[in-house]
Amino acid sequence: MRTRELSIAAFIVLALVGTTGAQAQGAYGIGRVATPAEIAGWNIDIDREGHNLPPGSGSVSHGHEVFDQQCAACHGAKGEGGLGDQLVGGQGTIATPKPVRTVGSYWPYADAVRLYPPCHAAERAAVT
Repeated sequence: MRTRELSIAAFIVLALVGTTGAQAQGAYGIGRVATPAEIAGWNIDIDREGHNLPPGSGSVSHGHEVFDQQCAACHGAKGEGGLGDQLVGGQGTIATPKPVRTVGSYWPYADAVRLYPPCHAAERAAVT
């Protein structure tokens, strides 16, 4: 019985020493803290009330025009896909073996259109 108690105590001591060493290691000496200006440049989230939208204005009809001119050739007239990815549909497929990642399923917020990298920034801003 004494051997078992000693083994448990040794295990606890080793676990504590290993944990303490990992915490004491600290930073790797690379990188730096981001500046407030850098953080502001990446702070591009838009809430449900539309706060933090980019400057400018737009309308649904203007968005349709921009989509027809700049997006439909690749994504289809209704966003159903073509040369480019499908933009609509896919709800309920994310947990399946063949998920359809669209604005409505994978990115459930309209702002995803504005942030999606492959499209041109000016065109995304005009659509949103």
